[in-house]
Amino acid sequence: MNAYKPFVYSVCFVVTHASRLLLAVLSLGLISSAIAQTAPPPPKMFAVRLSKGPAWDEAKSPNEQTGMREHSANIARMRRDGLLVLGARFGELGLLVLRLPDESAVSAQLAPDPAIAGGVFKVQTDVFMPFAHGTTAWLTTPEAVVLRSYLDAGNRLDATAVAALCAENFVWLNVEGDKLIPEVQGRAALHEWLVGYYKKLPSARSEFLSIEQAGPFLTVRERASWDNQEGKRLSQQALGIYEIRDGLIQRVWYFPSAKDPAASAR
Repeated sequence: MNAYKPFVYSVCFVVTHASRLLLAVLSLGLISSAIAQTAPPPPKMFAVRLSKGPAWDEAKSPNEQTGMREHSANIARMRRDGLLVLGARFGELGLLVLRLPDESAVSAQLAPDPAIAGGVFKVQTDVFMPFAHGTTAWLTTPEAVVLRSYLDAGNRLDATAVAALCAENFVWLNVEGDKLIPEVQGRAALHEWLVGYYKKLPSARSEFLSIEQAGPFLTVRERASWDNQEGKRLSQQALGIYEIRDGLIQRVWYFPSAKDPAASAR
């Protein structure tokens, strides 16, 4: 009996846990199905056009209009919350492009704005459907100016000018999985590397499709292009992070490059 008990216990243990595992798998399937059925639709984009309303005071400048401080604060809040895609002026009109599920959600986001509620602005809301992507806001921070100067020097194949925008202890790191692989270490080594690179690929050019900044760190989506041996223009994209302090590029991290998407997806 004593010899038999562990065997029975083991069988019961296996069967019991197998049953629990089966129930867990079935439960996960049901949960996944429920999530798929109840998942909210992806957010749409809406263009909110702002024009002068009945409460607009022509004797005052735009910044002196009633509720303008709160109006600006509400726009800043929507930007922080990730709802604002774009804010712009054109002619005498203002434009806010918001990413929200429906028009009622747009109205809810605009409700705290006293300049709208008080009639300083009239609002017209329409569904916004872009058909081509480009660059919008042009960063003009000191760090962004350094980064664009670096890009321009690179496109001129000027290794000396590129290196001059980098710190003496500059480091270029490639991200490969959970590893960081040094590509270049030091300004002098960067200059030497660039001279060889430009000699090998004189047709190489780069452009930053987007730049985002948080403190000294700037994230770019870069498209690099060059001619192959047959003269065909090739291109690829990659994400990079630049650390810029005191007017010099300190470190660069680049993630693996990917094939350039079709023109319709850019």
